[in-house]
Amino acid sequence: MRKQFKRESGMAGLEFALVLPVFMLILFGIIEFGTAFYKQQILTSAVREAARHGIVATDPRPSESVVRARAYAYLDEVGLDASSSTVTVTGAGGEAGQPLTVEIQYPTGFSFLSNFIGTTDDGTAGFRDPTVLTARIVMELE
Repeated sequence: MRKQFKRESGMAGLEFALVLPVFMLILFGIIEFGTAFYKQQILTSAVREAARHGIVATDPRPSESVVRARAYAYLDEVGLDASSSTVTVTGAGGEAGQPLTVEIQYPTGFSFLSNFIGTTDDGTAGFRDPTVLTARIVMELE
Protein backbone atom coordinates (compact mmCIF):
# COMPACT_ATOMS: atom_id res chain seq x y z
CA MET A 1 0.00 0.00 0.00
CA ARG A 2 2.83 2.41 0.84
CA LYS A 3 4.54 1.85 -2.55
CA GLN A 4 1.30 2.72 -4.35
CA PHE A 5 1.08 6.02 -2.40
CA LYS A 6 4.68 6.97 -3.23
CA ARG A 7 4.14 6.47 -6.96
CA GLU A 8 1.15 8.87 -6.94
CA SER A 9 2.54 11.53 -4.63
CA GLY A 10 3.44 14.06 -7.40
CA MET A 11 0.54 13.40 -9.76
CA ALA A 12 -1.62 16.32 -8.59
CA GLY A 13 1.22 18.79 -9.21
CA LEU A 14 1.94 17.27 -12.61
CA GLU A 15 -1.71 17.41 -13.63
CA PHE A 16 -1.93 21.01 -12.48
CA ALA A 17 1.19 21.90 -14.49
CA LEU A 18 -0.36 20.34 -17.61
CA VAL A 19 -3.76 22.00 -17.22
CA LEU A 20 -2.59 25.48 -16.11
CA PRO A 21 -1.39 26.75 -19.54
CA VAL A 22 -4.64 25.73 -21.20
CA PHE A 23 -6.66 27.30 -18.40
CA MET A 24 -4.66 30.56 -18.64
CA LEU A 25 -5.09 30.67 -22.43
CA ILE A 26 -8.86 30.32 -22.01
CA LEU A 27 -8.94 32.91 -19.23
CA PHE A 28 -6.98 35.52 -21.17
CA GLY A 29 -9.01 34.74 -24.31
CA ILE A 30 -12.20 35.52 -22.40
CA ILE A 31 -10.69 38.78 -21.12
CA GLU A 32 -9.47 39.89 -24.56
CA PHE A 33 -12.69 39.03 -26.38
CA GLY A 34 -14.61 40.78 -23.60
CA THR A 35 -12.49 43.87 -24.16
CA ALA A 36 -13.13 43.70 -27.91
CA PHE A 37 -16.86 43.37 -27.27
CA TYR A 38 -16.71 46.40 -24.94
CA LYS A 39 -14.96 48.44 -27.65
CA GLN A 40 -17.59 47.35 -30.18
CA GLN A 41 -20.33 48.59 -27.88
CA ILE A 42 -18.55 51.94 -27.53
CA LEU A 43 -18.32 52.25 -31.32
CA THR A 44 -22.02 51.46 -31.64
CA SER A 45 -22.83 54.19 -29.13
CA ALA A 46 -20.50 56.63 -30.90
CA VAL A 47 -22.15 56.20 -34.31
CA ARG A 48 -25.58 56.52 -32.72
CA GLU A 49 -24.57 59.69 -30.88
CA ALA A 50 -23.02 61.24 -33.99
CA ALA A 51 -25.96 60.30 -36.21
CA ARG A 52 -28.45 61.64 -33.68
CA HIS A 53 -26.48 64.89 -33.60
CA GLY A 54 -26.64 65.05 -37.41
CA ILE A 55 -30.33 64.30 -37.97
CA VAL A 56 -31.86 66.81 -35.57
CA ALA A 57 -33.73 69.54 -37.44
CA THR A 58 -31.69 72.67 -36.91
CA ASP A 59 -30.96 75.63 -39.11
CA PRO A 60 -28.42 75.21 -40.59
CA ARG A 61 -28.15 71.43 -40.46
CA PRO A 62 -24.87 70.02 -39.12
CA SER A 63 -22.34 69.34 -41.86
CA GLU A 64 -20.42 66.10 -42.34
CA SER A 65 -17.39 67.56 -40.57
CA VAL A 66 -19.52 68.52 -37.53
CA VAL A 67 -21.04 65.02 -37.33
CA ARG A 68 -17.58 63.47 -37.73
CA ALA A 69 -16.21 65.74 -34.98
CA ARG A 70 -19.03 64.58 -32.67
CA ALA A 71 -18.05 60.94 -33.24
CA TYR A 72 -14.39 61.69 -32.50
CA ALA A 73 -15.37 63.67 -29.39
CA TYR A 74 -17.46 60.75 -28.12
CA LEU A 75 -14.55 58.33 -28.59
CA ASP A 76 -12.27 60.71 -26.70
CA GLU A 77 -14.82 61.08 -23.89
CA VAL A 78 -14.94 57.32 -23.27
CA GLY A 79 -11.18 56.84 -23.50
CA LEU A 80 -10.62 55.27 -26.93
CA ASP A 81 -7.90 56.63 -29.19
CA ALA A 82 -9.96 58.57 -31.70
CA SER A 83 -6.93 59.34 -33.87
CA SER A 84 -6.63 55.68 -34.88
CA SER A 85 -10.26 55.44 -35.99
CA THR A 86 -11.81 56.32 -39.32
CA VAL A 87 -15.20 58.03 -39.34
CA THR A 88 -17.21 58.19 -42.58
CA VAL A 89 -20.31 60.39 -42.80
CA THR A 90 -22.60 60.60 -45.83
CA GLY A 91 -25.83 62.50 -46.30
CA ALA A 92 -25.35 65.20 -43.68
CA GLY A 93 -26.97 68.57 -44.37
CA GLY A 94 -29.63 67.15 -46.69
CA GLU A 95 -33.38 67.56 -46.61
CA ALA A 96 -35.82 65.92 -44.21
CA GLY A 97 -36.41 62.25 -44.94
CA GLN A 98 -33.01 61.73 -46.54
CA PRO A 99 -30.71 59.08 -44.99
CA LEU A 100 -27.66 59.98 -42.92
CA THR A 101 -25.04 57.26 -42.62
CA VAL A 102 -22.28 57.24 -40.02
CA GLU A 103 -19.63 54.50 -39.95
CA ILE A 104 -16.63 54.09 -37.67
CA GLN A 105 -13.76 51.69 -38.26
CA TYR A 106 -11.45 51.13 -35.31
CA PRO A 107 -8.36 48.89 -35.53
CA THR A 108 -7.67 46.86 -32.43
CA GLY A 109 -5.41 43.99 -31.56
CA PHE A 110 -5.15 41.18 -29.11
CA SER A 111 -2.13 41.73 -26.87
CA PHE A 112 -1.98 38.29 -25.26
CA LEU A 113 -3.54 35.97 -27.83
CA SER A 114 -1.53 37.42 -30.69
CA ASN A 115 1.52 35.68 -29.24
CA PHE A 116 -0.11 32.30 -29.74
CA ILE A 117 -2.02 32.59 -33.01
CA GLY A 118 -0.44 32.88 -36.46
CA THR A 119 2.56 34.87 -37.63
CA THR A 120 2.95 38.28 -39.18
CA ASP A 121 4.59 38.94 -42.53
CA ASP A 122 7.97 39.53 -40.91
CA GLY A 123 7.83 36.13 -39.14
CA THR A 124 7.05 37.38 -35.64
CA ALA A 125 4.21 35.94 -33.63
CA GLY A 126 0.81 37.59 -33.90
CA PHE A 127 -2.16 38.14 -36.18
CA ARG A 128 -1.45 39.01 -39.80
CA ASP A 129 -3.65 42.11 -39.74
CA PRO A 130 -5.09 44.06 -36.84
CA THR A 131 -8.73 43.29 -36.21
CA VAL A 132 -10.89 46.16 -37.43
CA LEU A 133 -14.09 46.73 -35.49
CA THR A 134 -16.83 48.45 -37.48
CA ALA A 135 -20.06 50.12 -36.42
CA ARG A 136 -22.53 51.63 -38.88
CA ILE A 137 -25.92 53.30 -38.56
CA VAL A 138 -28.40 54.87 -40.97
CA MET A 139 -30.99 57.39 -39.74
CA GLU A 140 -33.40 59.66 -41.58
CA LEU A 141 -32.96 63.40 -41.29
CA GLU A 142 -35.76 65.05 -39.33
